Amino acid sequence: MPTIVVGRQAFEAMIAHAEREFPFECCGFIIGNGADEVRTIHNIQNEKHRADPTRFPRDARTAFLMDPREHLAVLQEVDSRGLKLKAVYHSHPDHDAYFSATDRAQACSFDPTEPDYPQTAYIVISVRAGKFAKAAAFIWDEAKKDFVEADLRLD
Repeated sequence: MPTIVVGRQAFEAMIAHAEREFPFECCGFIIGNGADEVRTIHNIQNEKHRADPTRFPRDARTAFLMDPREHLAVLQEVDSRGLKLKAVYHSHPDHDAYFSATDRAQACSFDPTEPDYPQTAYIVISVRAGKFAKAAAFIWDEAKKDFVEADLRLD
C-alpha cells in the first residue's frame, strides 16, 4: 500500500478545521516542500444550495464546493512559491472516511478519466458528533485508473 506522510501540525490543523465546521463539511489543501502548510477554503455549498436548490440539491452537511477565489489563490501561491500541492482534504460529518463517487467526480472535474491533480493525495476526515473519528488518504493509481487507499502516516 502506498504511503502519504503528513506533518503532525498540519494534520491537527485539518482536524480542528473539520471539528469547527461540523455539522458541515470542511475543505482545504495541504501545500509545501518540507513543512506542510494547511490552507482552509470556505465551503460555499450552503450558499449555492440556498440560491438554487434545484441545481444544488445537497447542502454542506453532505457536500462541499470550494470558494473559487480562495481555491485559485492557493494554486497561485503554490506556483509563485514553487510549492507542491500535497493534498486536498474535506470532511464527512457523521459518516465514514471513504472516497465517495461524488468525491471522485469532483477530483476528476475536467476529465472523468483523469484527476485534476494526479500527483496530489485526497484526505477524507470522518467527524462524528463533532469530534474527529478517523482520516483516510487516497491517491490516483494510473494502472487502475482509479483512486486507491493509501497508508496515512504522521510525521
